[in-house]
Amino acid sequence: MAQGKPVVAWVRRKWRAYCAVRKSAAEVNPGGLLRLAEEVRTLAEAARRVCPPERRLQSRIRGIFDETHRLAGLAAQPEFRHLAPDQRQLLHRGLVNSREQLLRVMGQAQAPTRLLQ
Repeated sequence: MAQGKPVVAWVRRKWRAYCAVRKSAAEVNPGGLLRLAEEVRTLAEAARRVCPPERRLQSRIRGIFDETHRLAGLAAQPEFRHLAPDQRQLLHRGLVNSREQLLRVMGQAQAPTRLLQ
């Protein structure tokens, strides 16, 4: 029975490594990047409406919106698949950071009214 434990541990390590590779591949997949860019663009549009009309903040939100729009256009093209996986991983991280920033900014926005609806 003692020999079974190392085998189970080995299988578990291999399975976790396989799952990590699959997750990483899904993140840099052009379709996954396209969906994430669409999500961030939708959040930017909502943040533009919810956040105060502060010039710097609105400019940053507009920049995120424009960049995600351009990225969505690039990800839809077949040439995007030829981009190195590490560069696509950087794009993914940038999109995730933008999404987190937008959510943080939207969470800090004041409610439009004082009354509970």
